[in-house]
Amino acid sequence: MVLENNSDVIAMITRDVEDGVTKCHNYWPISLKTPLELKHLRIFQEKYQILKYFIIRIFQIVEKSTGTSHSVKHLQFTNWPDHGTPTSADDFIKYVRYVRKSHLTGPIVVHCSAGVGRTGVFICVDAVFCAIEKNFSFSFENIVTQMREQRSGMIQTKEQYQFCHVIVLEVLRKLLSLN
Repeated sequence: MVLENNSDVIAMITRDVEDGVTKCHNYWPISLKTPLELKHLRIFQEKYQILKYFIIRIFQIVEKSTGTSHSVKHLQFTNWPDHGTPTSADDFIKYVRYVRKSHLTGPIVVHCSAGVGRTGVFICVDAVFCAIEKNFSFSFENIVTQMREQRSGMIQTKEQYQFCHVIVLEVLRKLLSLN
């Protein structure tokens, strides 16, 4: 999927294991020395950096048949409890901004564990950030309705929906203070 769409960023919004439950199996090599060998691909982890609330990994995906190589930045947000919300909107805002700044080609691949709660919040916030940048009006209700028409259950809880509002209010407050 990443290669087919020429995606250069994967936004992962979950820890590998939460409360003793595996939330995401590693689809990347865990060692800088040993690539992950798949049937048609070889994935190298070239570097990684652990920050306060997310991890940056740089992968090189190589198609075995052609030798074609594709670079991907994997950005794993680690400060969001399953079914809850982060304690700091500011940390998530910084993460979303970093994801957006890192993105150059193809669509951003976004996932959490189930692919609807935290993923839905990210997509909603990203859509609102786009609207703000272009000075377009927006409606959370319309954005979430459109997302749910494409994937049932996007934004799972009332707290996640409220968190979208908290994030945007914080961003708008900061923008107003700059003027």
